[in-house]
Amino acid sequence: MRLLGIASHLAPRTHLRWGPSAWFAGGVAAEIRLATRADIEGLIGLEGQLFAGDAGEHDPGVDVTWPERCGAADFLALLGNEKALVLVATDALGACGHLVGWVSEASEVRRRVVTGYLRSLFVEERARRHGVARGLVERFVAWAEGEHGAVSVSVTAYAQNQHARAFYADLGFETVSVVLTRARG
Repeated sequence: MRLLGIASHLAPRTHLRWGPSAWFAGGVAAEIRLATRADIEGLIGLEGQLFAGDAGEHDPGVDVTWPERCGAADFLALLGNEKALVLVATDALGACGHLVGWVSEASEVRRRVVTGYLRSLFVEERARRHGVARGLVERFVAWAEGEHGAVSVSVTAYAQNQHARAFYADLGFETVSVVLTRARG
């Protein structure tokens, strides 16, 4: 896997070659499966926690209210897009993790290769350090590579978020580019 844009189109969901899987979080089984419309409220809550705890901490320009204001429409569009994948991890208490990603269309610029883009990943504290996040990422990579022929998968992480960067490095992601930002003023 390599860290490397974003293109998708709406189309009906097709089948996936795998079913739900169980992971163990604190002794309680957590299932990783495709998200459905019934999961949207939980997904908005998870995305809200991600925004507040990651972007809210590392990027003052991010509107941390976006998931609450726009999340439902965003997740509805993603669920209907065959180039996007929304996974949810659930345990006895409900949704405890999620992953959102998609694959690009092949383009002239990218040497006609398909790339997977992991947009967001969040796992609640109760399910951390039990394989749930790893399972979500592995499912996404298998989908991007196996179902869509992706030759690489990329993710962005805030430079200050050392935990996320170490997590992705442990999964084989490498730093390929660095974004430099100059704040106004």
